[in-house]
Amino acid sequence: DCEKQNYCPTLIENGYLMREWEWEEHDTYIGEYRCYPGFELRNPKIFSTSKQDYEEKYGWGACGEDRDRNPDPENMPRCVQPGSPEPCNMPEKILNGYKVEEIKNELYDMVDQASYKCNSGYMMVKTWKGDIGWCRHDGTFELPYCMAPKEYYTIEFELVPGFSKMENAGRVRARHVYADGSTGNWYAGCDDHFNGPAAGAICRSLGFRHGKQITADKKMKPISDLSFGMTNVYCYHDDTLMMSPSCNGDDYGQFGWPLCAPEEQIAVQCFDEMWKVDVGFNMVERSGKMSCPVKVQKEGNEMKLKNMDVHAKWGGVHRLASGDYEAEYFEEGVHYTGKGKFSKKNGFKARFIGNKMDYDCYFCDVYMGDHIMNAWPDKNHNCPSDMNEGDMKDDMDDNNMN
Repeated sequence: DCEKQNYCPTLIENGYLMREWEWEEHDTYIGEYRCYPGFELRNPKIFSTSKQDYEEKYGWGACGEDRDRNPDPENMPRCVQPGSPEPCNMPEKILNGYKVEEIKNELYDMVDQASYKCNSGYMMVKTWKGDIGWCRHDGTFELPYCMAPKEYYTIEFELVPGFSKMENAGRVRARHVYADGSTGNWYAGCDDHFNGPAAGAICRSLGFRHGKQITADKKMKPISDLSFGMTNVYCYHDDTLMMSPSCNGDDYGQFGWPLCAPEEQIAVQCFDEMWKVDVGFNMVERSGKMSCPVKVQKEGNEMKLKNMDVHAKWGGVHRLASGDYEAEYFEEGVHYTGKGKFSKKNGFKARFIGNKMDYDCYFCDVYMGDHIMNAWPDKNHNCPSDMNEGDMKDDMDDNNMN
């Protein structure tokens, strides 16, 4: 019989053992693991008690002291698809409320959310998903909670842009909204210790998905005649509203915090897309003139591409006898010639000089260096609507690998 050499498994699903050692203090062997390319490592809960614990014991698994017994899966790291949720047991109760229904993530076939309801006589402080709470990758939860009407309030925000032309941006003013619908006075927040997740919390309450802290430009002057009401406004997670237990805000002047000047009023910009690349395609059939307009947005602002290492690749698509499509990139000087420099209106321009009978339709892709920017084609071609864009992308991926 062959004796098992390791106390820890040499392989886990989508990952492998790097080293192992005995942790005498806890009567167990520890294995340190890493994931294969394309997978994301998650620590077991026993090594995730804090951010520091997670980082110091990244990839650790507790394997026990018996070579012949498999370790408890709960004590081993896992290698999962990036962005996949954590399996979790949603709490049965919240503050003055209870769980109504668990919600399964259909993509990953696991429960990671639940809806909640308040006990009789209480009002709910909602998450940005309403009465739904969820669990995070780090093992924490974002949950609604319930308050007695006499204690209940939410926070209303408003952006004041002044004369600035920055889109969906401004100095922030806020006020409390109480259970009976009455409101308090508007106040400003001081930007001491303010952070990006707190900007996101403000913007989500205004109907956006994301937000960021900004330095107000000269035209976004401080809001006049507005007293400070809060300071030390920050959040630990970037998926909340400001009333979340994950966020903090201290009454201005509390504990003797330093005074703030009007220029320190919080300013944010709100947006829905962290990164968005829109690529179009136009072609004049008779002349072969092609254009590839490009619009790139990063955190709500359009990027200027004129002097960046961005270029277009032109290509053609032809239908196979099987009914599938095959795409290929063109060679400059053989299939096309470049036409001038990039412009904001028309993007990249070229003229097709090849044999038009060889192709059924045409397209362009946009690259930064060697990396494609429009990874999921949408409007970057003049092909018929029945063409499968995913098949076209797969064809181009195959060509890039060969």
